[in-house]
Amino acid sequence: MDFVRLSVFSAVARYQSFSHAAEALHLSQPAVSKHIRQLEAELGVQLLHRRGAAAARHRVELTDAGRILADYAQRVSVLTEEVRHVLGELEGLQRGYLRVGASTTPGLYLLPQVLARFQDKYPGIEATLSIANSADITRRVMSGQADLGFVGVLTEMPGLQVRPFAEDEIVLIVPPGHSLVRQQAFTPGLLANETLILREAGSGTQQIAQSHLSELGVKPRRVMELAGCEAAKRAVAAGLGVAFVSRHAIALEMAQQLVSVPNIPELHFRRPLFILTRKDARPSAAALAFLALAAKSQL
Repeated sequence: MDFVRLSVFSAVARYQSFSHAAEALHLSQPAVSKHIRQLEAELGVQLLHRRGAAAARHRVELTDAGRILADYAQRVSVLTEEVRHVLGELEGLQRGYLRVGASTTPGLYLLPQVLARFQDKYPGIEATLSIANSADITRRVMSGQADLGFVGVLTEMPGLQVRPFAEDEIVLIVPPGHSLVRQQAFTPGLLANETLILREAGSGTQQIAQSHLSELGVKPRRVMELAGCEAAKRAVAAGLGVAFVSRHAIALEMAQQLVSVPNIPELHFRRPLFILTRKDARPSAAALAFLALAAKSQL
């Protein structure tokens, strides 16, 4: 849709007069009439009731379609002004602060590189990155303690805007030489003799892993709950059990202490990561700049 035609229509709808709209826009009256005819032809609806040959000078009325379009045109106008304001702020990002909260996987393994680039580009912005589980980060965003939240589990809350951020893969890790490494096929009893090490309650990885195992009908012999991904990895390396973790989390350990189970597709699965913001708070220019850098990252 042509935004010039839409702005001309908005003026006609506001003044309910072609002539007054033309004066306000510094256009000729025939030019205004042409824009309206073209917009009506593009949309395939009549937007205005014209009353005879003198309608160009006199009052015009909106049709039902015209009233609907006028409402949307007003929203577009507000958003356009907001975009101009935010982009103006973006050009002047000389000082300020940004509070980013993230669950373990994005916080430890994905966002530090984004934060480094952000600080290089906007050294006057004081940015902080707090790491907690997905439930805690969700609460911080809702309470206004964090401007942006990056989490690993979809949260349905009325006050939150949720959008996809990146894709993650969850894999089962075991110590080197473990019998599961040689296993070629999936059976529900695969973990019947294993201790499954899980993250603490509120962890997105824990929720996703438990839901996935439940769908597969898998029941481990024992469950051990530990706080944090690093604790889970160390426990597996020490031979205490097996654990589901993000593939991002084991990049260093894969060559040393831990191995994933490669031959059983049921024991590794993908999940999206999400960005959380509050619906009732417009993101600051600093937050938008951070999101733009995150979107460009090869994550």
